[in-house]
Amino acid sequence: MSASTEKLKILCLHGYRQSAQGFREKTGSFRKSLKKFADFVFLDAPHKVCAEQGGGEDNDQCLGWWFSREDNYYRAVEYSDIHKGFSQSVEHVCKFIREQGPFDGVLAFSQGACFLSLLCAMKKCGELDLDLGFVMLFAAFRSRCSPHAKYYSPDHVSSVPALLCIGEGDEVIPLEMGNELIECFNDPVVLHHPGGHFLPTQPEQRKVYQNFLEERLAVKKAQ
Repeated sequence: MSASTEKLKILCLHGYRQSAQGFREKTGSFRKSLKKFADFVFLDAPHKVCAEQGGGEDNDQCLGWWFSREDNYYRAVEYSDIHKGFSQSVEHVCKFIREQGPFDGVLAFSQGACFLSLLCAMKKCGELDLDLGFVMLFAAFRSRCSPHAKYYSPDHVSSVPALLCIGEGDEVIPLEMGNELIECFNDPVVLHHPGGHFLPTQPEQRKVYQNFLEERLAVKKAQ
């Protein structure tokens, strides 16, 4: 193997009101601790978030994967019958993976992680023909948009190798919403941490990430 193929290639999906560049910057310490194992590629979501919503990056860099209201607004904790822009985002990610892949795995945060969990379920039920490899989900949660409810059936438990990182002090995604997603994967690695809405990088957490990626790298090298 060459030096580049000795590492994992991981696609990264940012959260709501973020961007690829902003997520890259915020994960600098995280990526540095894993540079031995992986290279990371970041993708922008296709939908621009209205500037009036605030709370994110600069206006031009506030992006999202779908909206739960027709006026292009999203809140994870709200129940909704709308998932505006979701199908376009599925097509957007599939196209990127097919053109820029293959990727060994996908890492995602917050709304991006919820979106990624839905891709796993869509793959399980035969709606998506896409190799996701493994997934790393940070601050993920079950979508409360009713069109997504069918993907949380016990018949759609994903066999994709998964690591779920859940913040017990997360004030954006309530703890119970994160825990609800655990049963959607077959034997995932689950990491609870005392912090909030971010990717934790304390030594004990880094060790879990490293062990997980080391196992995935061993699988890749054995192929």
